[in-house]
Amino acid sequence: MKIGIYSLLVLSFFCGKSSFASDAFSAIKCGSEISKKLIGRQVKNEKVVAIEARHTRIGLKNVGTDDISEGLLAGYWMICGNKYILLEDKKKLRIHDVIQVPDDPARLVEFTGQCTVHDKEKPELIFAVLNKEDGVATLSAQSAWIVDEKKKAFKKTSTEGMRCENVPSAPPP
Repeated sequence: MKIGIYSLLVLSFFCGKSSFASDAFSAIKCGSEISKKLIGRQVKNEKVVAIEARHTRIGLKNVGTDDISEGLLAGYWMICGNKYILLEDKKKLRIHDVIQVPDDPARLVEFTGQCTVHDKEKPELIFAVLNKEDGVATLSAQSAWIVDEKKKAFKKTSTEGMRCENVPSAPPP
């Protein structure tokens, strides 16, 4: 009888510990397909420093968040030396989509908002990586994605003729 109780206690300790340590970043290995491994996983609702401390092996660093809509947010993370934007459900904290973006602040600016294409305003919310230029009101886009709020996904879009305001809005400082 005592052996059965001790076995249950030991088993619950190990199961409890492994489920606590498991989060969206637990399956990530540098050199793997990080975006694919994150989609569908859940981000734990805890202090960022605790999450970062648990994943030093992949160089995890939170670099900010943006509110996208009532139900969605964009989380900006450095993982294995690369920057990723995670489209997350606010209530369930589930990752629905992930894009990798270049991190070169000397040449590029990140932008979240509305842009124009051939001088016509696009109504969709756009994430863009813009080419940095001084002294101009709008910048050309190097790459851009539209946020499909219904599908909870990033949709790659053409940058031909796209110009966005010369004010970085993502990630926050």
